[in-house]
Amino acid sequence: RPMTIESELAELHQPLLRFAKLQLRNETAAEDVVSETMLAILEKPDSFEGRSSLRTYATGILKFKIIDVIRKRGREVHI
Repeated sequence: RPMTIESELAELHQPLLRFAKLQLRNETAAEDVVSETMLAILEKPDSFEGRSSLRTYATGILKFKIIDVIRKRGREVHI
């Protein structure tokens, strides 16, 4: 049976999460960015044009979301 975008994303969850954990070193933040990535793809499935694999596309979105988290951390003042 053909893969749906939902089933492909389900298979990508663990690899994306591993990548996010390596970058952020924070389980909760990693879960959040992966969830946001999945949601972004599911909300606009037509944005994925199939020029790359879904994994490459999802990883690209995830990288931007990770960068946003790191930037926000940099602006936080720790007392």
